[in-house]
Amino acid sequence: MVFAMHAGFAFLEVGTVRHKNQVNALVKIITDFAVSCIAYFFVGYWIAYDVKFFSSAQELTDNNGYDLVKFFFLMIFAAAIPAIISGGIAERAKFYTFLIGSAMIVAVVYPFFEGIVWNGNYGFQAWLQQTTGASFHDFAGSVVVHVMGGWLALVGVYFLGLRKGREKDNKLIAFAPSNIPFLALGTWILCIGWFGFNVMSAQSMDGISGLVAMNSLMAMVGGILAALWFGKNDPGFIHNGPLAGLVAVCAGSDVMHPIGSLFVGLIAGWIFVKLFTVMQQTKTIDDVLGVWPLHGVCGAWGGIALAYLVLNH
Repeated sequence: MVFAMHAGFAFLEVGTVRHKNQVNALVKIITDFAVSCIAYFFVGYWIAYDVKFFSSAQELTDNNGYDLVKFFFLMIFAAAIPAIISGGIAERAKFYTFLIGSAMIVAVVYPFFEGIVWNGNYGFQAWLQQTTGASFHDFAGSVVVHVMGGWLALVGVYFLGLRKGREKDNKLIAFAPSNIPFLALGTWILCIGWFGFNVMSAQSMDGISGLVAMNSLMAMVGGILAALWFGKNDPGFIHNGPLAGLVAVCAGSDVMHPIGSLFVGLIAGWIFVKLFTVMQQTKTIDDVLGVWPLHGVCGAWGGIALAYLVLNH
């Protein structure tokens, strides 16, 4: 299910970029996935979890190959980072330059942060627990995955500048999505895959909880309704609304109440619509898919909302 989300990333980008760049977007997403897999297999997973795959095949299948299953699952998370960035810098980045950047992020940058939060590396979580009485909680990656992808994308978007043709007579022109059905298909694939993304973040059969699925559902619905209302029936906003809600609920989907998750999704949908609308009117930021508001800001909102809702429970 989580692997299928990369098809969602692909069709979401294909449906948003102009027709002349659709093939490039499709090729970029699938080749970037391959590069990310290799980078995480040989370097990234080792940095994050101190696990290497240079032993015999027999040793790798110990415990029914659980280490390999865990790698596959977490590798999909890692590969999502450049897939997120791809949507922000679409139509401007050089193909092989982007692949090199993706390899560096998945091999070093992301695993370093991932290991600190999810594996307790470098003693940060232990220090936080001792100092504040609580560790940093991010169940399925609102901050670890989405905030990182969204804010890295913002840097790239800023330095790449406007796409050619967006400014005419000193006025900004918004490029309409090239294919709404493809955009919608991408959203549906992502939404379905997200239940694997969130629910299976428990990483054990005993840890699976229906609460995570219900919270994901309610946040998704909240995002749709907010985007419908504040986006004034715009199909681009409506199909990004559920993604905004799902991004935000990742952090606390294992501990929040479904009503709280609905609230988190509603606010996330509103955040995306308002921020993306503002971004379309600025000459310094040309974020094609709105990945900074969708992943960077909504992910941060999810982490903040988790702290507020849990502390006031």
